[in-house]
Order: sequence, then C-alpha cells, then structure tokens
Amino acid sequence: MNALMQLRRHALLSLTLVTFSGCLISEVNEYTLTLNSDGRSGTFRTVRRNVASNESDTAAQRRDFSELVGNWRGDRYLLDQMEKGLYVKSRSVAMEQGKVVWRETAIFSDVTKLIPNFDADDTLRIPLHDTTGLEITSNGTVALERDSVVILWQPHTTHFELTTKLRDFKPVSSFAARLRRYLKK
Repeated sequence: MNALMQLRRHALLSLTLVTFSGCLISEVNEYTLTLNSDGRSGTFRTVRRNVASNESDTAAQRRDFSELVGNWRGDRYLLDQMEKGLYVKSRSVAMEQGKVVWRETAIFSDVTKLIPNFDADDTLRIPLHDTTGLEITSNGTVALERDSVVILWQPHTTHFELTTKLRDFKPVSSFAARLRRYLKK
C-alpha cells in the first residue's frame, strides 16, 4: 500500500481530534467509535475534560468561550459535523469536579466518510503526530514508529477507543467561572 493511500485510509484523526476550531483546548480527550452489526454505520462519542482557552488575551478568551457555547447551543456546529458524516444526537457542556466537560454523541451511516478506505478485514492504523507531553491510552495497540505514535486495531474490530491526556496541562484561562455565570442567566 503506498503512502498516499495510507494517509487517506487513516484520516480518522483529521475528523475526530479536531472537534473544535479556534483556540479551545482540553486536558483529556476521549474518543469512542462503535460499529453496528452492518459494519458500516455506528456511533461516535467524544468527551473533552477541562475545556479552556489557550489565549492569554481576555477578549480572545471570551471569543473562545462564545465558540464553546455556540458549538453547544448553535446550529452551525451541527451542520459542520453533518458535512463530516456525523449526525449529532446529543451534546452537552457541564461542570464536573470544578472543570468544564464537553460530551457529544453522534451517529454515522458510513464509516468510510470518517475513515476513508476503511476495510474491516485489515488492520486500522491511526498515526498521532506531535505527541510530546501526551499520555495515550487505547483499546488498540499503542506503538512507536519513527517520529510518531501509531494506534493499531486488529481486523474485524468493532469498538475503537482512544484517550489522550496532556501531562502538564496549565491553561491560561479557566472556563469554570464563565460557565457558572452563563448557566445562571
């Protein structure tokens, strides 16, 4: 298999690890993809723990918080996810142990829209680049290859889990107080 085919085939992260645009960051990102018995459709769940802004400017932090609320309450986010092949069934922002947590559950009809050239009969390889400072756990095999970490799942896997955690997470902002004020309105 040539390199271009591998890149296209393993593009799950281009869709999943970039749930938000802008400067929103989170300490922990949990991704779960489960295929239905048809092997094509399924459910995709995302949990982002300790969501914050990495902007030092107060105005930029306000914009990032507005983006978070827009993703939670607005329609544009739903349309953007549909363009990626995901139909968002639920999304929420809540406080847990003093930290802002984003939860999303989406369904999809065709896994190849999420993972181009997905083949249930072949090993799924997801390369993670720039993993400095990340703890990575998965129900797949976590392997080092050259300058990146690769997650491997055996053929016929139907449940894929990946969690990343920033070891020294020190956000410039805290959205907890902003969310408390927002929820009181």
